Amino acid sequence: MYGRRGRIGLVLPTANSTMEPEFQRMAPDGVTTHANRIELKDVTPDSLLAMEHDAARSARQIAMGRVGVIAFGCTSGSFVGGPGYDERLVKIMEDETGVQATTTTTAVVRALRVLGVQRIAMATPYIDEVTQLEVDYLHALGFEVTNWKGGGLVLTADIQECAPEVSLRRAKEVDSDRAEAVFISCTGFRSVENLEKLEADLGKPVISANQATFADCLRMLGVNEVAPGYGSLFRHVLTASSGDSDTVKAALAAE
Repeated sequence: MYGRRGRIGLVLPTANSTMEPEFQRMAPDGVTTHANRIELKDVTPDSLLAMEHDAARSARQIAMGRVGVIAFGCTSGSFVGGPGYDERLVKIMEDETGVQATTTTTAVVRALRVLGVQRIAMATPYIDEVTQLEVDYLHALGFEVTNWKGGGLVLTADIQECAPEVSLRRAKEVDSDRAEAVFISCTGFRSVENLEKLEADLGKPVISANQATFADCLRMLGVNEVAPGYGSLFRHVLTASSGDSDTVKAALAAE
């Protein structure tokens, strides 16, 4: 049976062609990913907010595959409504399906807390208006964004066309001694194959949207294994999931 250890359901923007392959790269044996989509063409505040209206339908359909967790796989689409908006999306999906749910923004915040960092540098592919909304969101939750840089891309499909070298280069550009970690935002911004290289080069944790979301899904499924080579975050999350660290467990549960 495919997904014998756990099935992840993804609710994705229509043009996202990055998140599924990155999840598949990171997946241990017995964990599968299954996606359904919500229409999104432009990564602008109005278009991102409109995704909420279709979240229940998309979650309901993907839940029919007997998934163990549902993730709203869009970073900007889960922070665009401000603090608490990700929790609203989680409630919509859980109320509709009875399946435990998370969002990329929820997962990223948990990742930052489990790593114990407050000052982060951020690389995104977004237009500045959207990136600034993310900065404001993180500030409201007590994080300091020490530096950030976007890519000026509006079309979701254009973000998928960025080679992994683009996110690698931008992550290095935003880093500074003050930043305790670097965050690569957007589930369509390819990056997972470079996370360990970046951590070695920069000497600090590097989190990506897809890595954080996948880690949160594994935690919720109770799966304590991941394919090797995708960053230090998993060592913390999997330790928490295995019950070996009460401190890390508490950080993961913090809101």
